Amino acid sequence: MKILFACGTDDGKTLTDEHFGSASFYMIFSMDGDSGKIEFVRRMENTSPQERGHGDPEKARYISQMFSDVPVLVAFAMGPNITRMRKRFVPVISRVREIESALEILPRYREEIIKEMEKPEGEDRRIIYLK
Repeated sequence: MKILFACGTDDGKTLTDEHFGSASFYMIFSMDGDSGKIEFVRRMENTSPQERGHGDPEKARYISQMFSDVPVLVAFAMGPNITRMRKRFVPVISRVREIESALEILPRYREEIIKEMEKPEGEDRRIIYLK
């Protein structure tokens, strides 16, 4: 099983200081659910609209459409839209900002991620914190 996940970044090296939805672009990776091996897949520009207000539901809707094939979102910080996003995505909060370091830690959590991914859409997924 391949698990696609997106890391929100402004420089390609660190997770953005902003909320996930405000990153300049996203680096999409694939993780093998059995071995934990991670590979880079693609880069996606953030084309979502500016928020009209903090926690703008329109922003959440747009981000959801952008990541229709990516079930896991990795960030250093997520905003109030996380409550909406948890119904469709597995949110992963990293305690380290460097993407490379987060990628080293992430495979340890693959069983938890898979368990959350298996929940039916609309059911809240648990936030997973990388330590």
